[in-house]
Amino acid sequence: MTTVYLIRHAEAEGNLYRRAHGQYDSMITDRGYRQIAALAKRFADVPVDAVWSSDLTRTQTTALSVTRTHGLPLRTTPRLREIGVGEWEDRTWAWLAKFDRERLLAFNTDLSRWSVRGGELISDVRDRMLGALRDIVAEAPGKTVAVFSHGMALRTLVGTLQGLSIEEIDKTGHAENTAVTKLEADGNGIRVVWRDDASHLSDALSTVRNQAWTKAKGGIEEGVWFAPDKRVEGRWEAFLGDACIGAVSVVRREGRVASAEEFRLDEAERRRGLGVRLLGQAVSGARALGCDTLRATLPRENVPALRSAAAYGFRTVCETPELVTVERYFGDDEAYRAARFDAALRETEA
Repeated sequence: MTTVYLIRHAEAEGNLYRRAHGQYDSMITDRGYRQIAALAKRFADVPVDAVWSSDLTRTQTTALSVTRTHGLPLRTTPRLREIGVGEWEDRTWAWLAKFDRERLLAFNTDLSRWSVRGGELISDVRDRMLGALRDIVAEAPGKTVAVFSHGMALRTLVGTLQGLSIEEIDKTGHAENTAVTKLEADGNGIRVVWRDDASHLSDALSTVRNQAWTKAKGGIEEGVWFAPDKRVEGRWEAFLGDACIGAVSVVRREGRVASAEEFRLDEAERRRGLGVRLLGQAVSGARALGCDTLRATLPRENVPALRSAAAYGFRTVCETPELVTVERYFGDDEAYRAARFDAALRETEA
């Protein structure tokens, strides 16, 4: 008998910034690295013979929970990717709720009738995921394999293995980041032993269970969306509903560094946790410029802004009596990702 553990990736930028990331190659967040460390502790005493993941960075990074701790190589395939959402890629869910609401409702509740330009049909996702799983099982008779993939793709695969139709799968809910499903395979087929278990995560480390969209009717998420400033390249105005509540702009500097020239949020909105949405737009804009580092220079007297920058993962790189320059790296350097995982693992052991 072959045992397969299906594992959803840890919290990534799309989860935190509330953006539609299907096959957009986003990175793991700070909380995501802590989730991976918790997952590594869960698998510390589980014998694993082989590890697979999609070829996207967020799954490869999550797979460190097994590859780095068990000394195993990682094999990747695009067949394990998330559903491709075509022209929706990197749009905020709030923008889609405002400007493409009917198709978003279909995406959340009736995937059999959902399609967008450049996107995948859910039936195609089902078929490629099922084919990939069968090939992995065939290569590992009698062994234990960990397979890292994505929320919608895994939900579709597991539901299919349970004999559910696409319409029935729509009603099965959403797995937590790093949730684990156990399968057993033999000559009689592939069975789901249990699914979507995230008991290794504390409430503070959880993502999905703490997000409001999971409780909203139809999963429709009202929130911050962005409109490009037609007069200034690299600048976007931020909207909540129809009200402009701020703006963000980025400019490419030397090398792969972009600077946040504007990062403004109305006073009334600052205590609602919306600043992270502006950060998401700044990262998206900087990445589109070919950058992997975001820099900002703040007045030393602006203590709230410095505190927020630290909370968002910026580190101080230069100081003067009047100014503090901070940076945040959001690239996919393999050594950097391994070091972040190692640091998170040490934190859990302290």
